[in-house]
Amino acid sequence: MRNRRKQSTTSSIIFLCITISSLSFFSIAVSALGVNWGTMATHQLPPKTVVQMLKDNNVQKVKLFDADTNTMVALAGSGIEVMVAIPNDQLKAMGSYSRAKDWVRRNITRFNDDVKIKYVAVGNEPFLTSYNGSFINLTYPALFNIQKALNEAGVGDFIKATVPSNADVYSSPPDNPVPSAGRFRQDIYEEMRLIVNFLAHNKAPFTVNIYPFLSLYLSSDFPFDYAFFNGQNTVDDNGVVYTNVFDANFDTLLASLRELGHGGMTVIVGEVGWPTDGDKNANIQNAERFYAGLLPKLAANRGTPMRPSYIEVYLFGFIDEDAKSIAPGNFERHWGIFKYDGQPKFPADLSGKGQKKVLTGAQNVQYLQNQWCMLNPNAISFSNSTNQLGDNVNYACTFSDCTALGYGSSCGNLDEVGNASYAFNMYFQVQNQKAEACDFEGLAMITTRNISRDQCNFPLQIGDPTSGHCDHRYMYGSSVRFGLVSMLLLFMAL
Repeated sequence: MRNRRKQSTTSSIIFLCITISSLSFFSIAVSALGVNWGTMATHQLPPKTVVQMLKDNNVQKVKLFDADTNTMVALAGSGIEVMVAIPNDQLKAMGSYSRAKDWVRRNITRFNDDVKIKYVAVGNEPFLTSYNGSFINLTYPALFNIQKALNEAGVGDFIKATVPSNADVYSSPPDNPVPSAGRFRQDIYEEMRLIVNFLAHNKAPFTVNIYPFLSLYLSSDFPFDYAFFNGQNTVDDNGVVYTNVFDANFDTLLASLRELGHGGMTVIVGEVGWPTDGDKNANIQNAERFYAGLLPKLAANRGTPMRPSYIEVYLFGFIDEDAKSIAPGNFERHWGIFKYDGQPKFPADLSGKGQKKVLTGAQNVQYLQNQWCMLNPNAISFSNSTNQLGDNVNYACTFSDCTALGYGSSCGNLDEVGNASYAFNMYFQVQNQKAEACDFEGLAMITTRNISRDQCNFPLQIGDPTSGHCDHRYMYGSSVRFGLVSMLLLFMAL
């Protein structure tokens, strides 16, 4: 994903997948469920632990954002169906057929006997308007070469290349904002025509990411209940009534495909979900409501008005990622149905039976020592040291995750002491509880007392309690800054 995503208000939502077999109805629903497994975290669970979580929760399909060797080795022999991915920053290289062949050899054919690879995602939302056209001319050549390389390797009949696209690649015109009027964006129309025709020729699916939450986030006028599946808001499309934005968005895509002559093309919903923190509408209550409507709908194969049947869907996401860019919004790090440590956030029935069941979390998780970093009450007087404190809070939040401090978020109601302590502790945990990471010019101190408050959790990071573990690929830096926002919050509280 990895940046998010401007979506139109006709866009939104979620994911799953269900296969035809002689099994019972609900067994089908469980066996077909897919999830997105992202790894942009400072401290990651071991891949084998995550694979066991997938198996324990009967998730049999997973969508990745790369083709990391450690992840692929962990998936070997699991029987879990896999969509591997080529990140956007590699699309240009895949324009060379020799490079594409080499990528397939290193990431597909060498694992093919042990990993059940089904799809290759070529890029991720490469036509996002926020990318300003950076990947428009790179995507189709990469798609062409990867599928050609798959075919040449003898696996193209059962491994298909696809391009996960954001729902902003299509829309309905302002003067006729109904799903049946859907068309692909004019600035990428020719590219989409080439891609859709190519996918059809190779019997590959179109993959779309739909986020009802973003419809709410991007428009204060969007009807709240229309983002869910049990609201009263409706849209009438020439006698066809839409009761939720997911159906409307999906059918807008089908109309866009039909206009290109491929209305019957297989469509995968590559990402759909609801975040649990980082915005006033991103919380446990709304996430539970969303999934309580989505999962039974998918399990029942009700589909949408234009396609009232099975839809293959991948939930986004499986586990929170604390090192994702927050440029699209603070909620970006909170999409998981599991927390950073692999523990479930809320009850969810992935079978779609409508029962509130506790998901099976990661087993034998190790945490760092039971210690936190907090503002030392004896070290500062708020009346004359706000600049020093603000600078240190800014530093802490620049190199850790302070998204829970935002307005409407789980820690958004902390006082000035709480804001500073939260920021200091997040940095302390990211730095594996090194003593020097809880100094902040003498403003901080280590405590063995859990300083969490009400709904605001001050987390302990996962890792070896004797040394800790940090994935330095995703250390925070200037591109992932929240410090200014945190400082402003602090000053507002003063």
